[in-house]
Amino acid sequence: MNHPLHQAYLNTTYAVYHLKDSFNLRIDTSNLNFNQWCRMKNITCWAIITAFNPYSQALTKQENQDLNIRLKNLLMESGYSYNHASGIPNQGDWEAEPSFFIHNIPLEKAQEMGRLFKQNAIVYGQLEDSIKLIWLR
Repeated sequence: MNHPLHQAYLNTTYAVYHLKDSFNLRIDTSNLNFNQWCRMKNITCWAIITAFNPYSQALTKQENQDLNIRLKNLLMESGYSYNHASGIPNQGDWEAEPSFFIHNIPLEKAQEMGRLFKQNAIVYGQLEDSIKLIWLR
C-alpha cells in the first residue's frame, strides 16, 4: 500500500473499552484475551469505525463530536451493538480519535459506513483471525 498514512495506521493502537477494562489491538496481530472476550459476548466479526476527521482533514472538536453522534445514531438505528473505542496514534502529531467497536457487522456494511463518513480506512476483524486494516479509497 502506497498511501502516505498507511504506516501511521499500522502503528496506531486501537483500544476497545468494556466497563473498566480495555483491549489494545494492533493491525496484523491477534489478542488472546480479546478473542476470549469476543467469544464470551458471541462476537464473531467486528469493525472499528470513527467519523472523526473525514479523509484525514482536521476538523474542530465540535464538528468531530457531531459526526460521531451521527455515526452512533446510525448504529443504534441499524440495531448494532457497540463499545466505545479509540484510535491512539504512536506519534504526538495527531490526537486519539474516539471510535466505535461494532459487534457482528459484515465487512460490506462496515465498509459502507466508513465510506458514508468519508474515512480512508476501517479496522476489521473476525474471531481467531488477525486484525485487518481495510482501505476504502
